[in-house]
Amino acid sequence: MNGANRIKLISLEINESGGKISFASFLKQDYVAKSLVIYLDGGNIIERIFFSSDIFGTVEWQNGSGLINSHRWENEEQAQAPTYLTRRYTSILSDGAADVDYARNSIVPDVLDNLADADTAEWIGDIVMVKEYLVPVDLSRYGN
Repeated sequence: MNGANRIKLISLEINESGGKISFASFLKQDYVAKSLVIYLDGGNIIERIFFSSDIFGTVEWQNGSGLINSHRWENEEQAQAPTYLTRRYTSILSDGAADVDYARNSIVPDVLDNLADADTAEWIGDIVMVKEYLVPVDLSRYGN
């Protein structure tokens, strides 16, 4: 992926009850290709991390549980199949649950390999390998 399409920090929202660090890349204006959103509690401990890949699907890492809620996108054939929904909604939808191995081997690497910030990619890659991570996030790395 060229530098213009790398996943970059787009927002940092912090308040006394928690925060959100959002990264995204865009295919065109207002159309997200890939994203990574880190949700924090009031002590800057990660509560969850949401990964979205325009190619493979979505997955969430939840502190205390690990990778959960993995979903893959339906393929072109499924998307073109005539159904009640496809007659009304012309888009590719989530095709139901995918297993953790699919998320770990496809969704997560697709997002992390495209992050412009290699240090963040390595850090998040280490976190998703465990079920619990209790180290507060150093927000200064994101300009706060």
